[in-house]
Amino acid sequence: MAKTTIPLLLLSSILVVANQAVAATTQLSPAAEKSISDINLNVQKVIDVVVSAAPPDKQMETRDAALKHLQTINSALAKVKESGDEKKIAEVAFRVEIAAAIISRTPPDKKLKVMEDSFNEVAAPSPIDCPTVDKAFCETESKIQKAFDEVVMAAPLEKRLEVKADLLKKPVYTAGSTINKAYGDGDEKKIAQVLAAYSKAADAVIAAAPADKLTVMEKTFAAAAAGN
Repeated sequence: MAKTTIPLLLLSSILVVANQAVAATTQLSPAAEKSISDINLNVQKVIDVVVSAAPPDKQMETRDAALKHLQTINSALAKVKESGDEKKIAEVAFRVEIAAAIISRTPPDKKLKVMEDSFNEVAAPSPIDCPTVDKAFCETESKIQKAFDEVVMAAPLEKRLEVKADLLKKPVYTAGSTINKAYGDGDEKKIAQVLAAYSKAADAVIAAAPADKLTVMEKTFAAAAAGN
């Protein structure tokens, strides 16, 4: 398959505009500037890989979708640059590097979707940073983890691994993906709505009798996803 790349001038102009938007108000150290440069390089690699993996007749469409997902990274980077917290800039750079590695190893037909999910995850707070980041996010993540643990522990011993794998594959994965997408879109009202929906769903699981926890989780988490 012929390799198709986005015109470098187009991609570079998008990245430069995003960088200059905050550079005018924030003086960064050389280390932080290098982190930003690393982000730009990894993003360029990701878009090239994603577009090249698409069928020839879908590459322009894929390029447009990939550029849309690029805005998620630009917005996330602009926020941390505006805060002046260079540790957060380095963290974004690290998370983009991990995302790029994952995308490069993803089957061709799934690269665009994994790009979207991975970039949304970069935009969302990291559970590792809880409880020092977004309070509502951390509280919801904690409830989801508690609900997950209780469902697994309520299952018969011989079924726990199977139940755990099924939950991670569907309701828990979907919860994380839905929450991350809300942050990726950057709509504060939507973020609050999604977090509230999953917080309520997790509360229902935690309150349920052990024998009912799995069924309650499947129903309430599906409803939270469907509503968002």
